Amino acid sequence: MRLLLSKKHLLRRSRHRVDPEEVFVDAALAARDPARAFEGRMERPLENRSSFWFLVIVACGIGYLLVRSFSLQVVSGNDFFAQSQENRFASRTLFAPRGIIRDRYGDALVENVPSLGLVFDREKFIEAQGNVPRLLTDLSVILDKPKEFFDELGFPQDGTVDKTPRKAFLARDLTREEIVALAPRLDDLPGVEVFESFQRKYLAPEALSHLLGFVGKVSAGDLEAHADLAEEETIGKSGIEVFYDAILRGNAGKKIVEVDSKGVETRFRLTEEPRQGVELALTIDGGLQQKVYDVIMGYTGGKKGASTVIIDPANGAVRALVSVPGFNANRFGHGLSQKEFSAILQDPLKPLFNRAVAGEFPSGSVIKPVFAAAALEEGIIDPAKKIFDGGYIEIPNPYRPGEVSRFVDWKKGGHGWVDMYDAIAYSVNVYFYTIGGGYKDQKGLGIERIKKYAARFGLGAALGIDLPGEKSGSIPDPETKKRTEPENPDWRIGDTYNISIGQGGLRATPLQMASLTAALGNGGTLWSPYIMDAVRDEEGNVVEKREPRAIRDHLVRPDVFAEIAKGMQGTVTYGTARLLQEVPVAVAAKTGTAQSAPGKLPHAWVIAYAPAEKPEIAVAVMVEYAGEGATVAVPITNEILKWYFSHRDHGSKIPQAVVATTPGVSPGIAPEGVLSDVHNAH
Repeated sequence: MRLLLSKKHLLRRSRHRVDPEEVFVDAALAARDPARAFEGRMERPLENRSSFWFLVIVACGIGYLLVRSFSLQVVSGNDFFAQSQENRFASRTLFAPRGIIRDRYGDALVENVPSLGLVFDREKFIEAQGNVPRLLTDLSVILDKPKEFFDELGFPQDGTVDKTPRKAFLARDLTREEIVALAPRLDDLPGVEVFESFQRKYLAPEALSHLLGFVGKVSAGDLEAHADLAEEETIGKSGIEVFYDAILRGNAGKKIVEVDSKGVETRFRLTEEPRQGVELALTIDGGLQQKVYDVIMGYTGGKKGASTVIIDPANGAVRALVSVPGFNANRFGHGLSQKEFSAILQDPLKPLFNRAVAGEFPSGSVIKPVFAAAALEEGIIDPAKKIFDGGYIEIPNPYRPGEVSRFVDWKKGGHGWVDMYDAIAYSVNVYFYTIGGGYKDQKGLGIERIKKYAARFGLGAALGIDLPGEKSGSIPDPETKKRTEPENPDWRIGDTYNISIGQGGLRATPLQMASLTAALGNGGTLWSPYIMDAVRDEEGNVVEKREPRAIRDHLVRPDVFAEIAKGMQGTVTYGTARLLQEVPVAVAAKTGTAQSAPGKLPHAWVIAYAPAEKPEIAVAVMVEYAGEGATVAVPITNEILKWYFSHRDHGSKIPQAVVATTPGVSPGIAPEGVLSDVHNAH
């Protein structure tokens, strides 16, 4: 009867109740059917203890998940959000373009070209867990650089991460097209990223090389000396670029860039605007500078050292300053390899050496007008008095009693009877031996007064030009001989004779010779030569003007200068520089042939100013180991002066620069007193 209970009745029972009779039936069936045995075990209810621990485990798991979720979302939510934003956004420095440099006519001598490069950052490389050998292998292929390139950058050959450079600039001045081509591969270059800067381009890179100088990457020493510098910056290394670097460099800005998951910049926001360096207006005539360089190179072929300095006698403004050989300043901005730089340093002609301001050379006869002026000022001799030149003078030999020492003229047989005008025009050595050291009944200046007037005209001291590396030259005297020649310390009359014709240890720079020539031409004012004329704003308005500075004036009486001018004009009309008659204005000049090292040709000199009556320019030309001034330096001077007096109203001939402008970059404005601050720093 129980076995026939309806299904409907069973469904109405509680689902949690197990009827004993059902158990009996299942047991009976299990005895006849073994498969029922397993089913019976499955239907056995759970014990109370097992149910409890199961629920505890489930509850703990759910509780942990809830607590962890709360911690991530509430407690650490801000930290993780900040970290995600930090990964998404990055701060990058925007380097300001350097200030533009212009010549006296407003023509740009440099330009700034926006540039991109690749830099290695060790900290980011370590964060990315990079492999040094693999990175160098990939970079060598991508950049097409040999292994030696990375050795020079300081990458270790053993692949040790800690020995890698903190930062290394792998490539500079890449085009945007090159960067786009490299972009897909940057993901495989841990620690390597793109940086933005400006390439400095010089429009006359050889002609202006020693004057403007060049820029280069920041060195460890630069970083120690200037706390405001960044490793990615370029700074001035020589010339005007380094002298005025503090105001040319400008102020860097900042931008916040948003990057995607691959680190590619998607957009940016400017947070600090970069400010371009100030604009400098120079005293230089760009066209004249280029012409001087071309003329010297035409005569020397770049195979001899040479220099020319041209100064305005009215104020000391430098119109041209050339040192040959020069160098391509643009190459330094791109970054030279150690091998390339070593080759330049080992060049026997020393192309990095600025002969114009740092070359100390025997002056030879170009110093004679100064000693003639000294003799007139001191009343040693009348300019019309004649002295006989038989080709030499003789005095007792201090080293060999009974013998004589002979001091010869450059012209065998001598010039005969000459006055001061002829002595200057023909460069008569015997005349200047006589007025310098005295001979027979003619008294001389003596070494103390020779030194006094040489110093008064600017020798033996730096003149203060706004270029680095200026040397002072030297004027020997008895005290210096004791120090420099301890084996032969006594000063003798022969030493004075040698100084009287610009030999015997007298040394001067081409800049000093141009400055004293300007003083001879302007009637006795020795100016401090200068190159920086003014600081201008973006509209060309003068913010600060450089005032000329006289070192001293009234060097000798005005009538003395008039007499010296007659002799220097005679040099052109009938003396050793007659070729200068081709110049369309009257020229006053003096040639010089300075003895150099034994077995080598002498240095060739010319100094000149023109027009002779009211000079606009004063010139000093020097060519090393070249021969006589009359045959080497005079033709160079002739070409320069002819060009100047046919082009002086036409301005610069250097091609105009297209000055790069960058959105968000403001032109520089010099703060008040900026020039005086720069000069005080030097």
